[in-house]
Amino acid sequence: MSSAEQEAPVKILLILPFDRTYRYRKSAFSVAISYAPLTLITLAALVPPHLNAELTLCDEGVSPPVTGGNFDLVVITATASSSPRAYALCRYWRERGARTVMGGAHVTLQPDEAAQYADTVLIGAGEYIWPQFLQDMADGHPQPRYQHRPERGFLPGPVPRRDLLPPRAYMNIATVIADRGCPLACEFCSVQHQWGRKGTARPVAEVIDEIKQSGKQRWIFFDPNLYADRQYSLTLFRALIPLKIRWSGLATLNVTDDDEVFRALCDSGCEGLLIGLENLSQQTMTATGKNCNQVSEYRRQIRRLRDNRIAALGCFVLGFDEDTPESIRDTLRQIPSLGLDLVRFSVLTPLPGTRLWQRMAEEGRLITQDLSLYDNEHVVFQPKNMSPEMLQSLLHEAWRETYRLTAILRRVLHRPGSRFIRLAANLGFRLYARRLRHEKTGLFDPVVVTNNTRKTD
Repeated sequence: MSSAEQEAPVKILLILPFDRTYRYRKSAFSVAISYAPLTLITLAALVPPHLNAELTLCDEGVSPPVTGGNFDLVVITATASSSPRAYALCRYWRERGARTVMGGAHVTLQPDEAAQYADTVLIGAGEYIWPQFLQDMADGHPQPRYQHRPERGFLPGPVPRRDLLPPRAYMNIATVIADRGCPLACEFCSVQHQWGRKGTARPVAEVIDEIKQSGKQRWIFFDPNLYADRQYSLTLFRALIPLKIRWSGLATLNVTDDDEVFRALCDSGCEGLLIGLENLSQQTMTATGKNCNQVSEYRRQIRRLRDNRIAALGCFVLGFDEDTPESIRDTLRQIPSLGLDLVRFSVLTPLPGTRLWQRMAEEGRLITQDLSLYDNEHVVFQPKNMSPEMLQSLLHEAWRETYRLTAILRRVLHRPGSRFIRLAANLGFRLYARRLRHEKTGLFDPVVVTNNTRKTD
């Protein structure tokens, strides 16, 4: 793009593609359980003002796809499960003369694959490389590949353009991220592969200013582990205390055993934590590299959350090499006694680029290359002690048994905190589980760019 053309607005379309489980459904209940993602509005905030850009944002999880318009640039973020959809969008918009750019988790882990579809790929964090690409495009020499190089210290970020979020598309709880890193080296996790071990946190003062400026009183932190760096966590929690907000986030359960940090967490307004319990076998936790999980301490640690009026959402993964049908069913029998407010299940998923994926490939255990199935809810590998079909059936059994109405009522009536919120969350998971059971897997077609979202429940 020449400097003479610079005066004309640069028309940019930013897309978050749908996948099998994150798709537009025109219902009030779907809106009530959807959180506002940060990717598109953060990219929007990073666009330099002097580029005179006209921005259009499309989150295909909460709205129909954008299929018309003359855009100079179409930018698509992708996970493994949404990558087939992202690649179809790249083809669609390139045929219409737009330059296409891809970034996100899957692109960072599989950049060569993404480069077959997009004109430019952005690898890693976008805070520096996205503005650099935009400037290079304005100067007429965009490059095919940009890669973030992590450095020690903080990674400052902009205040996301929340003013660009569609009205009434998400629940009325603001979202924020402070540190996208995690020191754990779990075999199945992609976080370290995406961001590395250093330079993943924003300055605490920057996060606090963002929360103050918004005026919102309830927040969800998207950090993969709010106990990733003890000193950073302590500083953040203490800085949150004067704001008198209520917040939820993700952390490892051992935060409850660090008295100083846990006290600050409670005082800062924490009302809920998502905890990756993963499995009830210590052998499995050791084998997968998550030694911070001490299975014998789960009940005591969860009780400490409950005693401080913090709701606990426990996440379990089915299909580890040590798992058998009997051990999974035994886990399901034990879960009610843990005292969790919510429970979430997924199947072990070897995301491309992770150590688990590399091992599964070497062992010849990957049974499909259809990346739309790599969404943590479909079995894509050969388990060691059962058939893929049996593991899929056990996943549905876990969801069904855990979200029977009688089980929901026990959790709702016998836990501290707001019964209404707990009931709504449990019913939301019940609906999600029902959709998974009744999904017609073969009917999903990410290639059809238009008219491919189901608008009613």
